[in-house]
Amino acid sequence: MGYSLFTIMPAFVILFWLVLFFLDDNKTKAKRFLTLFLSVALVNYTIHWCYFNHNYKTYNILESFWVFTSLSVYPLYFYYIRYLTKDIKIDYRWVWILIPAFALALFSAIIYLLMSPQEIDIFTHEILYHNRPQNEEYSTLINLQLLRMDIFKIIFTIEVLLATFYGLRYIKQFNKKVMAFYSDVQHREVSNIRCTLLFLLITAIVSSISNIFGKDFFVDNPYLLAIPSITHSVALFGVSYAGYKQFFSIRELIQDQLPLCDNEPYQEENKDESEVLYSLYDELHERMEHLLKEEQIFRNSDLRLNDLASHLGTNRTYVSRLINNKENSNFCDYINSHRIKYAKQLLSSTQKCEQMSLEDIALEAGFSSQSSFYRVFTNIEGTTPAKYRKENAEY
Repeated sequence: MGYSLFTIMPAFVILFWLVLFFLDDNKTKAKRFLTLFLSVALVNYTIHWCYFNHNYKTYNILESFWVFTSLSVYPLYFYYIRYLTKDIKIDYRWVWILIPAFALALFSAIIYLLMSPQEIDIFTHEILYHNRPQNEEYSTLINLQLLRMDIFKIIFTIEVLLATFYGLRYIKQFNKKVMAFYSDVQHREVSNIRCTLLFLLITAIVSSISNIFGKDFFVDNPYLLAIPSITHSVALFGVSYAGYKQFFSIRELIQDQLPLCDNEPYQEENKDESEVLYSLYDELHERMEHLLKEEQIFRNSDLRLNDLASHLGTNRTYVSRLINNKENSNFCDYINSHRIKYAKQLLSSTQKCEQMSLEDIALEAGFSSQSSFYRVFTNIEGTTPAKYRKENAEY
Protein backbone atom coordinates (compact mmCIF):
# COMPACT_ATOMS: atom_id res chain seq x y z
CA MET A 1 0.00 0.00 0.00
CA GLY A 2 2.78 2.43 0.96
CA TYR A 3 4.77 1.61 -2.17
CA SER A 4 1.76 2.24 -4.42
CA LEU A 5 1.15 5.58 -2.70
CA PHE A 6 4.72 6.76 -3.28
CA THR A 7 4.59 5.77 -6.96
CA ILE A 8 1.57 8.02 -7.60
CA MET A 9 2.06 10.81 -5.00
CA PRO A 10 3.75 13.39 -7.32
CA ALA A 11 1.05 12.89 -9.96
CA PHE A 12 -1.69 13.47 -7.38
CA VAL A 13 -0.01 16.71 -6.23
CA ILE A 14 0.15 17.95 -9.82
CA LEU A 15 -3.45 16.93 -10.51
CA PHE A 16 -4.63 18.80 -7.41
CA TRP A 17 -2.99 22.04 -8.57
CA LEU A 18 -4.09 21.62 -12.18
CA VAL A 19 -7.70 21.51 -11.00
CA LEU A 20 -7.17 24.73 -9.02
CA PHE A 21 -5.54 26.46 -11.99
CA PHE A 22 -8.31 25.40 -14.36
CA LEU A 23 -10.95 26.66 -11.89
CA ASP A 24 -9.16 29.99 -11.44
CA ASP A 25 -11.14 32.69 -13.27
CA ASN A 26 -8.29 35.21 -12.96
CA LYS A 27 -5.57 33.25 -14.73
CA THR A 28 -2.72 35.43 -15.90
CA LYS A 29 -0.70 34.54 -18.99
CA ALA A 30 2.10 33.34 -16.73
CA LYS A 31 -0.32 31.03 -14.91
CA ARG A 32 -1.46 29.58 -18.23
CA PHE A 33 2.15 28.81 -19.10
CA LEU A 34 2.68 27.25 -15.68
CA THR A 35 -0.36 25.08 -16.38
CA LEU A 36 1.45 23.81 -19.49
CA PHE A 37 4.51 23.01 -17.37
CA LEU A 38 2.38 21.09 -14.85
CA SER A 39 0.59 19.19 -17.62
CA VAL A 40 3.91 17.99 -19.03
CA ALA A 41 5.03 17.03 -15.52
CA LEU A 42 1.77 15.10 -14.99
CA VAL A 43 2.44 13.01 -18.10
CA ASN A 44 5.98 12.38 -16.86
CA TYR A 45 4.97 11.16 -13.41
CA THR A 46 2.11 9.08 -14.80
CA ILE A 47 4.66 7.20 -16.92
CA HIS A 48 6.79 6.91 -13.77
CA TRP A 49 3.83 5.20 -12.14
CA CYS A 50 3.63 2.71 -15.03
CA TYR A 51 7.30 1.86 -14.60
CA PHE A 52 7.26 1.37 -10.84
CA ASN A 53 4.13 -0.74 -11.01
CA HIS A 54 5.70 -3.10 -13.58
CA ASN A 55 3.40 -2.28 -16.47
CA TYR A 56 6.06 -3.51 -18.88
CA LYS A 57 4.27 -3.22 -22.22
CA THR A 58 2.72 0.13 -21.38
CA TYR A 59 6.05 1.52 -20.24
CA ASN A 60 7.81 0.29 -23.39
CA ILE A 61 5.28 2.22 -25.47
CA LEU A 62 5.51 5.34 -23.31
CA GLU A 63 9.22 5.46 -22.47
CA SER A 64 10.02 7.76 -25.39
CA PHE A 65 7.34 10.15 -24.11
CA TRP A 66 8.98 9.89 -20.69
CA VAL A 67 12.31 10.91 -22.24
CA PHE A 68 10.67 13.95 -23.86
CA THR A 69 8.78 15.08 -20.76
CA SER A 70 11.74 14.50 -18.44
CA LEU A 71 14.00 16.66 -20.60
CA SER A 72 11.27 19.30 -21.07
CA VAL A 73 10.46 20.03 -17.43
CA TYR A 74 13.45 22.23 -16.56
CA PRO A 75 13.53 24.13 -19.88
CA LEU A 76 9.81 24.88 -19.50
CA TYR A 77 10.23 26.09 -15.93
CA PHE A 78 13.20 28.19 -17.02
CA TYR A 79 11.05 29.88 -19.66
CA TYR A 80 8.25 30.36 -17.13
CA ILE A 81 10.71 32.40 -15.04
CA ARG A 82 11.81 34.32 -18.14
CA TYR A 83 8.15 34.96 -19.00
CA LEU A 84 7.62 36.38 -15.52
CA THR A 85 10.70 38.57 -15.49
CA LYS A 86 11.75 39.43 -19.06
CA ASP A 87 9.42 38.66 -21.97
CA ILE A 88 6.27 40.75 -22.36
CA LYS A 89 4.75 38.06 -24.58
CA ILE A 90 5.73 34.50 -25.39
CA ASP A 91 8.67 34.43 -27.75
CA TYR A 92 8.17 31.27 -29.81
CA ARG A 93 11.79 31.39 -30.96
CA TRP A 94 12.62 29.91 -27.56
CA VAL A 95 11.04 26.62 -28.65
CA TRP A 96 14.59 25.56 -29.52
CA ILE A 97 15.20 24.76 -25.83
CA LEU A 98 12.99 21.69 -26.36
CA ILE A 99 15.05 20.39 -29.28
CA PRO A 100 17.31 18.13 -27.12
CA ALA A 101 14.21 16.57 -25.52
CA PHE A 102 12.50 16.05 -28.86
CA ALA A 103 15.62 14.72 -30.60
CA LEU A 104 16.47 12.16 -27.91
CA ALA A 105 12.83 11.07 -27.58
CA LEU A 106 12.61 10.62 -31.35
CA PHE A 107 15.86 8.65 -31.30
CA SER A 108 14.46 6.38 -28.57
CA ALA A 109 11.17 5.88 -30.43
CA ILE A 110 12.91 4.95 -33.69
CA ILE A 111 15.14 2.42 -31.92
CA TYR A 112 12.08 0.90 -30.21
CA LEU A 113 10.34 0.56 -33.59
CA LEU A 114 13.39 -1.19 -35.05
CA MET A 115 13.84 -3.57 -32.10
CA SER A 116 12.39 -7.05 -32.30
CA PRO A 117 10.02 -8.29 -29.57
CA GLN A 118 12.87 -10.41 -28.20
CA GLU A 119 15.22 -7.40 -28.03
CA ILE A 120 12.55 -5.33 -26.28
CA ASP A 121 12.05 -8.15 -23.77
CA ILE A 122 15.79 -8.37 -23.07
CA PHE A 123 16.12 -4.58 -22.80
CA THR A 124 13.15 -4.37 -20.45
CA HIS A 125 14.02 -7.14 -18.01
CA GLU A 126 17.82 -7.03 -18.09
CA ILE A 127 18.46 -3.28 -18.50
CA LEU A 128 15.41 -1.39 -17.24
CA TYR A 129 14.43 -3.68 -14.35
CA HIS A 130 17.48 -5.88 -13.72
CA ASN A 131 15.22 -8.79 -12.80
CA ARG A 132 17.30 -11.09 -14.99
CA PRO A 133 21.07 -11.61 -15.13
CA GLN A 134 22.70 -9.29 -17.65
CA ASN A 135 24.50 -10.62 -20.72
CA GLU A 136 28.02 -9.58 -21.59
CA GLU A 137 27.05 -8.62 -25.12
CA TYR A 138 23.93 -7.06 -26.58
CA SER A 139 22.66 -6.34 -30.05
CA THR A 140 23.40 -3.04 -31.77
CA LEU A 141 19.89 -1.71 -31.11
CA ILE A 142 20.06 -2.48 -27.39
CA ASN A 143 23.48 -0.81 -27.23
CA LEU A 144 21.98 2.25 -28.91
CA GLN A 145 19.30 2.37 -26.19
CA LEU A 146 22.06 2.15 -23.57
CA LEU A 147 23.80 5.05 -25.32
CA ARG A 148 20.53 6.98 -25.24
CA MET A 149 20.28 6.44 -21.48
CA ASP A 150 23.80 7.85 -20.98
CA ILE A 151 23.10 10.85 -23.22
CA PHE A 152 19.90 11.46 -21.27
CA LYS A 153 21.84 11.82 -18.00
CA ILE A 154 24.28 14.29 -19.56
CA ILE A 155 21.57 16.46 -21.12
CA PHE A 156 19.50 16.41 -17.93
CA THR A 157 22.45 17.58 -15.83
CA ILE A 158 23.28 20.41 -18.26
CA GLU A 159 19.63 21.53 -18.34
CA VAL A 160 19.41 21.66 -14.56
CA LEU A 161 22.58 23.75 -14.25
CA LEU A 162 21.64 26.19 -17.03
CA ALA A 163 18.01 26.58 -15.90
CA THR A 164 19.09 27.28 -12.33
CA PHE A 165 21.89 29.71 -13.26
CA TYR A 166 19.89 31.78 -15.75
CA GLY A 167 16.69 31.52 -13.74
CA LEU A 168 18.35 33.06 -10.69
CA ARG A 169 19.98 35.67 -12.91
CA TYR A 170 16.65 36.73 -14.43
CA ILE A 171 15.04 36.93 -10.99
CA LYS A 172 17.88 39.08 -9.63
CA GLN A 173 17.66 41.47 -12.59
CA PHE A 174 13.89 41.72 -12.28
CA ASN A 175 13.94 42.42 -8.54
CA LYS A 176 16.54 45.13 -9.18
CA LYS A 177 14.14 46.80 -11.64
CA VAL A 178 11.29 46.55 -9.15
CA MET A 179 13.32 48.15 -6.35
CA ALA A 180 14.42 50.92 -8.71
CA PHE A 181 10.81 51.88 -9.46
CA TYR A 182 8.61 51.12 -6.44
CA SER A 183 8.99 52.26 -2.85
CA ASP A 184 6.83 49.31 -1.73
CA VAL A 185 8.00 46.04 -3.27
CA GLN A 186 5.78 43.76 -1.22
CA HIS A 187 3.96 41.30 -3.53
CA ARG A 188 5.96 42.66 -6.47
CA GLU A 189 9.22 40.77 -6.11
CA VAL A 190 9.52 37.15 -7.26
CA SER A 191 11.40 35.89 -4.22
CA ASN A 192 8.96 32.98 -3.84
CA ILE A 193 9.88 31.75 -7.30
CA ARG A 194 13.57 32.06 -6.43
CA CYS A 195 13.12 29.87 -3.34
CA THR A 196 11.19 27.35 -5.40
CA LEU A 197 13.91 27.29 -8.07
CA LEU A 198 16.54 26.56 -5.43
CA PHE A 199 14.37 23.78 -4.04
CA LEU A 200 14.00 22.40 -7.55
CA LEU A 201 17.80 22.29 -7.73
CA ILE A 202 17.80 20.10 -4.62
CA THR A 203 15.14 17.94 -6.27
CA ALA A 204 17.26 17.70 -9.41
CA ILE A 205 20.22 16.53 -7.33
CA VAL A 206 17.98 13.82 -5.85
CA SER A 207 16.89 12.92 -9.40
CA SER A 208 20.48 12.78 -10.60
CA ILE A 209 21.47 10.51 -7.73
CA SER A 210 18.43 8.37 -8.51
CA ASN A 211 19.58 8.15 -12.14
CA ILE A 212 23.04 7.04 -11.04
CA PHE A 213 21.56 4.18 -9.06
CA GLY A 214 18.94 3.52 -11.73
CA LYS A 215 15.18 3.23 -11.42
CA ASP A 216 15.55 -0.51 -10.92
CA PHE A 217 17.31 0.26 -7.61
CA PHE A 218 14.02 1.55 -6.20
CA VAL A 219 12.17 -1.47 -7.53
CA ASP A 220 14.58 -3.68 -5.57
CA ASN A 221 14.43 -1.33 -2.54
CA PRO A 222 10.85 -0.04 -2.58
CA TYR A 223 11.03 1.62 0.85
CA LEU A 224 13.70 4.03 -0.51
CA LEU A 225 11.28 5.22 -3.19
CA ALA A 226 9.78 7.42 -0.47
CA ILE A 227 12.81 9.75 -0.63
CA PRO A 228 12.50 10.94 -4.26
CA SER A 229 8.70 10.67 -4.16
CA ILE A 230 8.31 12.97 -1.14
CA THR A 231 11.04 15.35 -2.34
CA HIS A 232 9.48 15.72 -5.79
CA SER A 233 5.97 16.05 -4.34
CA VAL A 234 7.00 18.86 -1.99
CA ALA A 235 8.91 20.63 -4.78
CA LEU A 236 5.96 20.40 -7.16
CA PHE A 237 3.62 21.66 -4.46
CA GLY A 238 5.97 24.60 -3.84
CA VAL A 239 6.26 25.39 -7.55
CA SER A 240 2.49 25.35 -7.94
CA TYR A 241 1.76 27.34 -4.78
CA ALA A 242 4.31 30.04 -5.64
CA GLY A 243 2.94 30.30 -9.17
CA TYR A 244 -0.65 30.41 -7.93
CA LYS A 245 0.20 33.33 -5.62
CA GLN A 246 2.34 35.19 -8.17
CA PHE A 247 0.36 37.97 -9.85
CA PHE A 248 3.06 40.54 -10.55
CA SER A 249 5.36 40.21 -13.56
CA ILE A 250 7.32 42.25 -16.09
CA ARG A 251 4.02 43.11 -17.83
CA GLU A 252 2.64 44.87 -14.75
CA LEU A 253 5.96 46.67 -14.20
CA ILE A 254 6.01 48.02 -17.76
CA GLN A 255 2.35 48.98 -17.55
CA ASP A 256 3.03 51.00 -14.38
CA GLN A 257 5.96 52.72 -16.07
CA LEU A 258 3.93 53.79 -19.10
CA PRO A 259 2.08 56.91 -17.78
CA LEU A 260 5.21 59.07 -17.75
CA CYS A 261 6.89 57.58 -20.79
CA ASP A 262 5.15 59.83 -23.32
CA ASN A 263 6.12 62.94 -21.35
CA GLU A 264 9.78 62.05 -20.95
CA PRO A 265 12.03 63.90 -23.37
CA TYR A 266 14.17 61.80 -25.66
CA GLN A 267 17.76 61.85 -24.46
CA GLU A 268 20.36 61.19 -27.11
CA GLU A 269 23.46 59.57 -25.73
CA ASN A 270 26.63 61.62 -26.26
CA LYS A 271 29.93 62.22 -24.58
CA ASP A 272 28.81 65.50 -22.96
CA GLU A 273 25.67 64.02 -21.40
CA SER A 274 27.33 63.12 -18.12
CA GLU A 275 28.78 66.63 -17.73
CA VAL A 276 25.39 68.28 -18.28
CA LEU A 277 23.73 65.76 -16.01
CA TYR A 278 26.15 66.23 -13.13
CA SER A 279 25.74 70.01 -13.29
CA LEU A 280 22.07 69.51 -12.42
CA TYR A 281 22.58 66.85 -9.76
CA ASP A 282 23.21 69.18 -6.82
CA GLU A 283 20.12 71.25 -7.55
CA LEU A 284 17.94 68.20 -8.14
CA HIS A 285 19.29 66.54 -5.02
CA GLU A 286 18.42 69.56 -2.85
CA ARG A 287 14.91 69.67 -4.26
CA MET A 288 14.51 65.92 -3.76
CA GLU A 289 15.64 66.13 -0.14
CA HIS A 290 13.20 69.00 0.41
CA LEU A 291 10.34 66.90 -0.97
CA LEU A 292 11.21 64.05 1.35
CA LYS A 293 12.15 65.91 4.53
CA GLU A 294 9.74 68.84 4.40
CA GLU A 295 6.80 67.62 2.34
CA GLN A 296 7.29 63.99 3.44
CA ILE A 297 6.08 62.48 0.18
CA PHE A 298 7.57 59.18 1.36
CA ARG A 299 4.45 58.74 3.50
CA ASN A 300 2.60 57.76 0.33
CA SER A 301 2.75 53.97 0.58
CA ASP A 302 2.52 53.54 -3.19
CA LEU A 303 5.09 56.20 -4.09
CA ARG A 304 6.81 55.36 -7.36
CA LEU A 305 9.81 56.65 -9.24
CA ASN A 306 7.43 58.28 -11.73
CA ASP A 307 5.82 60.28 -8.92
CA LEU A 308 9.12 61.61 -7.60
CA ALA A 309 10.28 62.45 -11.13
CA SER A 310 7.02 64.32 -11.75
CA HIS A 311 7.50 66.38 -8.56
CA LEU A 312 11.02 67.27 -9.68
CA GLY A 313 9.96 68.10 -13.23
CA THR A 314 12.36 65.63 -14.80
CA ASN A 315 12.29 62.03 -15.97
CA ARG A 316 12.74 58.85 -14.01
CA THR A 317 16.07 58.02 -15.68
CA TYR A 318 17.69 61.15 -14.22
CA VAL A 319 16.12 60.56 -10.81
CA SER A 320 17.26 56.95 -10.74
CA ARG A 321 20.82 57.98 -11.63
CA LEU A 322 20.67 60.77 -9.06
CA ILE A 323 19.75 58.34 -6.28
CA ASN A 324 22.36 55.84 -7.41
CA ASN A 325 25.17 58.40 -7.58
CA LYS A 326 24.33 60.70 -4.68
CA GLU A 327 22.87 58.19 -2.23
CA ASN A 328 24.58 55.03 -3.47
CA SER A 329 21.20 53.32 -3.25
CA ASN A 330 18.16 52.29 -5.26
CA PHE A 331 14.79 54.04 -5.14
CA CYS A 332 13.14 51.53 -2.80
CA ASP A 333 15.91 51.52 -0.20
CA TYR A 334 16.27 55.30 -0.39
CA ILE A 335 12.57 55.95 0.29
CA ASN A 336 12.46 53.30 3.00
CA SER A 337 15.42 54.92 4.78
CA HIS A 338 13.35 58.11 5.12
CA ARG A 339 10.36 56.10 6.29
CA ILE A 340 12.46 54.42 8.96
CA LYS A 341 13.83 57.78 10.17
CA TYR A 342 10.28 59.07 10.51
CA ALA A 343 9.14 55.85 12.21
CA LYS A 344 12.00 56.15 14.71
CA GLN A 345 10.79 59.64 15.60
CA LEU A 346 7.31 58.27 16.25
CA LEU A 347 8.67 55.34 18.27
CA SER A 348 10.74 57.72 20.42
CA SER A 349 7.97 60.27 20.95
CA THR A 350 6.24 60.10 24.33
CA GLN A 351 2.87 61.26 23.08
CA LYS A 352 2.92 59.20 19.90
CA CYS A 353 4.31 56.18 21.71
CA GLU A 354 1.35 56.08 24.07
CA GLN A 355 -1.29 56.56 21.40
CA MET A 356 -0.07 54.60 18.39
CA SER A 357 0.32 50.89 17.83
CA LEU A 358 3.14 49.51 15.70
CA GLU A 359 0.70 49.01 12.86
CA ASP A 360 -0.41 52.66 13.12
CA ILE A 361 3.22 53.80 13.05
CA ALA A 362 3.93 51.59 10.03
CA LEU A 363 1.04 53.07 8.06
CA GLU A 364 1.85 56.61 9.22
CA ALA A 365 5.44 56.24 8.00
CA GLY A 366 4.33 55.09 4.56
CA PHE A 367 4.56 51.30 4.79
CA SER A 368 1.72 49.29 3.28
CA SER A 369 1.70 46.74 6.10
CA GLN A 370 3.15 46.01 9.52
CA SER A 371 5.05 43.00 8.17
CA SER A 372 6.78 45.14 5.54
CA PHE A 373 7.65 47.73 8.20
CA TYR A 374 9.02 45.06 10.53
CA ARG A 375 11.18 43.53 7.80
CA VAL A 376 12.67 46.82 6.59
CA PHE A 377 13.18 48.20 10.11
CA THR A 378 14.99 45.06 11.23
CA ASN A 379 17.23 45.07 8.15
CA ILE A 380 18.25 48.71 8.62
CA GLU A 381 18.43 49.01 12.41
CA GLY A 382 19.37 45.47 13.37
CA THR A 383 16.59 45.32 15.95
CA THR A 384 12.80 45.08 15.97
CA PRO A 385 10.50 48.13 16.19
CA ALA A 386 9.16 46.89 19.53
CA LYS A 387 12.65 46.64 21.06
CA TYR A 388 13.63 50.02 19.65
CA ARG A 389 10.52 51.61 21.16
CA LYS A 390 11.21 50.03 24.55
CA GLU A 391 14.81 51.24 24.57
CA ASN A 392 14.31 54.73 23.13
CA ALA A 393 10.84 55.96 24.09
CA GLU A 394 11.00 59.15 26.20
CA TYR A 395 8.50 58.71 28.99
